[in-house]
Amino acid sequence: MIDLERKLAEALRERAGEVRPNLDAAWAEQQRRQRRSRAARRRLTVVVAPLAAALVLLTSVLMATRLQLADSTLPASPPGEPFGLPKPVYYDGSVGFGSISFSRIGTPVGEFTGQTDRWTTYAVTATTKTVPARTMFCLLASPGGVKPDGTSPQYGMKSPTCVPLSTAVVRSGYVGEDDGPLPAGKAIYLVDPAARELRLFDAKSDPSQAKAVGMLGSDQLFLADVHADSPPVRFQVSWSTPAHPAGR
Repeated sequence: MIDLERKLAEALRERAGEVRPNLDAAWAEQQRRQRRSRAARRRLTVVVAPLAAALVLLTSVLMATRLQLADSTLPASPPGEPFGLPKPVYYDGSVGFGSISFSRIGTPVGEFTGQTDRWTTYAVTATTKTVPARTMFCLLASPGGVKPDGTSPQYGMKSPTCVPLSTAVVRSGYVGEDDGPLPAGKAIYLVDPAARELRLFDAKSDPSQAKAVGMLGSDQLFLADVHADSPPVRFQVSWSTPAHPAGR
């Protein structure tokens, strides 16, 4: 029995000697594979990280470019605020002075020269003899520089010309025309007294700078050079007092 046990022990030792090298080799192979895997991951990280950063940058640039292109394709907002003028009324011989009473006479807005004649244009306010009465902004063209008195001769077929008044920033106005108290290419506006500057824009957003030429009552008169075939349709005002309600 003892001999049998001894032989069995020797056989087991021999077998262990054969198995041990195989286990060591397998362990070593496993370690080599793990090292190769880690090295491969490091190499992949070195390659992929810059590519990912470049992709993020490229995406950001592309999005910014698209936003800029989208903004550039949007139509620009026209400058200023829209406004319109009522149709003027011509108090010529067919209507007569008797249907209107001029309350203020004699604020000259400019002297103009035609082909053969020269005249001075005056701004006035007037009240119609209607029910209800209406307050009007009027222009009278006086030949030879004679100050009008409401009954004196007028220069041109459309003088005097009157336009209704309002309480808006631009109270009223008139765009010049042939045979009118203002020649074509000129326009006059009665504006809130707190206005310091008046800028005008036609339908194409082409600007015109108006010049203050006097006062009519408490309101200011601005005369402007405009396009005869494209009158102003929008305006901007610079206020002499920043806290003016209409300028906010």
